[in-house]
Amino acid sequence: MEKWQDPTESQKMEHIRQTFLNHEMPVDSFSDSIMKRIGDEGMEKRASRKNGNKFLKKSLVAASAAAVLGAGIIGSGFVSPVMAETLKQIPVVGSIFKGIDDKGLNAAEEKGLSTAPNQSVTHDGVTLKVTDAYYDGSRLAFAIEREGIDNDKMMAEMIIEPIEFDPSLTEQHGKVTMNQSEKGLLGSAEVKLPNGKKLESQMSSFGDVEGKKNAILYDYRNLNNIEALGDEFELSISVPVAQIAEPFVIKVPVRKVTEGIIKLDLNQTKEAEEFSYTITKLELTPATSRLQLSEEGKAPTVKEKDGYTTSEMFYEIVDELGNAFSSGGSFNLPAIVYPLVDKDFIPFAQTPKTITVKPFTYSIDENHKALRDEEGKQVKHYYPELEQTIQVEQK
Repeated sequence: MEKWQDPTESQKMEHIRQTFLNHEMPVDSFSDSIMKRIGDEGMEKRASRKNGNKFLKKSLVAASAAAVLGAGIIGSGFVSPVMAETLKQIPVVGSIFKGIDDKGLNAAEEKGLSTAPNQSVTHDGVTLKVTDAYYDGSRLAFAIEREGIDNDKMMAEMIIEPIEFDPSLTEQHGKVTMNQSEKGLLGSAEVKLPNGKKLESQMSSFGDVEGKKNAILYDYRNLNNIEALGDEFELSISVPVAQIAEPFVIKVPVRKVTEGIIKLDLNQTKEAEEFSYTITKLELTPATSRLQLSEEGKAPTVKEKDGYTTSEMFYEIVDELGNAFSSGGSFNLPAIVYPLVDKDFIPFAQTPKTITVKPFTYSIDENHKALRDEEGKQVKHYYPELEQTIQVEQK
């Protein structure tokens, strides 16, 4: 089975970076150390990380600086008859999504929910072709194959320079450069909507697909500004390639998956002592589960082992059969309250009848690393008094 490495650690770094940039929070006591760690730790060469599920062999994860929940746009994409015909194509044998260690994309490919655009562009003897695409309103993923370069690697080394945190600035952007030493390696893609605006997502990743030479996967989750475009439109994907001056701009027709989608607008609140959280939205798709909520008050803490403190709040979702998935994409901060939480999870294989949200925290040391038990698993502390159950409407 082809695997791409779990990008959780990179997601943690970028998640908290954007937390600082987009929200006002009482983080002065640890902002310097966190931002230093974010800047000092590059986002390249993550192949050696082993974190349970393995996804990207190499990955770079970034959140859009403009990612603001609820952002809207005006206008929609026009789909020509030719494009509509292209969208009818189903995945072919050899699909990059097929067999990858990603339950969501695997399920989408097996159910025929992904498409095979097969749109390509050639520059300087190198051809890039978008072979697979999946879009469900919350998640966008596409795979690219490369021709004309004999190299086992696909992803260029991406280096982000350290950032000096300045609380007076509303936005800070680290300078990211792509190593140009090896021709034909790919950098981070820029995805534009039909109205010319950039795609906004809370989390994105890309990286080589192990076991499939000359293949790379781009993945965007918790999308913000794409809903108004409707079910069919065209994206413009621009990919920089090392030692080739002109970027590869590929026009890709996209069809929104509409079957198996459940969206619930909620207003469920649970409170215990000085902390409360309100679930505002639950979205279930074949490729992801998405939970949105807001937190208020003072984050709960528990008596910890010497040298450890209580982390920020995390969330686990559990169906009526006991299938459980935990949220990731954070930085194990000390207890802190977020006015806005937008988490994605591994999708459920079958539509649940109920989903119970279970808040929990980790025990973390001064370097924000979680305490582990004898089996090497992170120690979790659950808060039963804060659990909430969501009734899922069956279609």
